[in-house]
Amino acid sequence: MTEESGLRMPAPAATGGLLFAMSVPVHLLVSKDVSVAIAAVTLALIGGAYIGFGARAADARVFWIEFTGAVLFGLAALAGLVWHWIALPLGLALHAVWDMAHHRRTFGAPVPAWYISFCVVVDLAVAAFLVLLYAS
Repeated sequence: MTEESGLRMPAPAATGGLLFAMSVPVHLLVSKDVSVAIAAVTLALIGGAYIGFGARAADARVFWIEFTGAVLFGLAALAGLVWHWIALPLGLALHAVWDMAHHRRTFGAPVPAWYISFCVVVDLAVAAFLVLLYAS
């Protein structure tokens, strides 16, 4: 949905920070293997969100850009599961870059402005947290 649809989020960056704060206890209360699995599923899902934005754009080229991005984030999630956990925070940090490229309208589907600031905060906060959690 876009701003034109009436969907708005007040203080999206703060809301992203709140979502991050709510996710921390989940990772602290489960084993590292379960936390890695949760982070991998999360990365795959947030990467996949852009497929919806691409479909809404009603442009095949834009859709395939977003679909390709989602596949790459899914592969990063899989790498975090089967190779090394570092792929997860790297994937999240790259997702923040993906978000910012959409904010700058460099390429891809139109994305609500609130979604970008919300997602960048979550991506970077969770990425940093996972490095601190898993490296210790």
